[in-house]
Amino acid sequence: MEKTTQLTLVRHAETTMISENRIHGHTDAPLSAAGLRDTQKTADYFRGQEFDVLYASSLGRAMRTAEVIGNAIHLEPIPVDKLRERYYGQLEGKPLDRFEPDGSGPWYFRPYVNLALHFSGESEAHFVARVLEGTQEIIDKHANQHIMLVIHWGILGILSQYFQGLDVKEWRVIGPWTACGISEFELKDGRWQVNRMNDGRHLN
Repeated sequence: MEKTTQLTLVRHAETTMISENRIHGHTDAPLSAAGLRDTQKTADYFRGQEFDVLYASSLGRAMRTAEVIGNAIHLEPIPVDKLRERYYGQLEGKPLDRFEPDGSGPWYFRPYVNLALHFSGESEAHFVARVLEGTQEIIDKHANQHIMLVIHWGILGILSQYFQGLDVKEWRVIGPWTACGISEFELKDGRWQVNRMNDGRHLN
């Protein structure tokens, strides 16, 4: 059987900041009780499946999720800074319903959101470029292998668009992404195909 490059993407588990509806970015928080439960369910689902390598965002919530999964598939997660969530600067830790970085929150907060992102956060262009660069480095290094990445909402938006040949600039409108949800892509004949997207059935 001809070998192909297979990429399994897992969003990290729910954290206390997610359950409190606060903006994450580079600010970290421990996994919530629900997050710990879903992480174990995800690990149990992957147990016995074969992967060649396990990478994760270097942020704690992704690494913790990856460590539990790694115990089940007998792989040590490799941290990657380029797979971190976007840095939101002064918006980090603030209530998501009021300071949503995509500007969909209350109109009277939008000027502050825009200024905070511009002067203290990571630009969208830089975010997209580093995620694609970091992912491509991993793919190039592990051609024809089965790769797992444990990553974040924003990275899933970018990569799902990229692998489908769609506009990566639209990454913010893709989702929602289930905590511990699974997406799978496969490189065949030089083109990526979607095997599944945001599958959370193992959590039921």
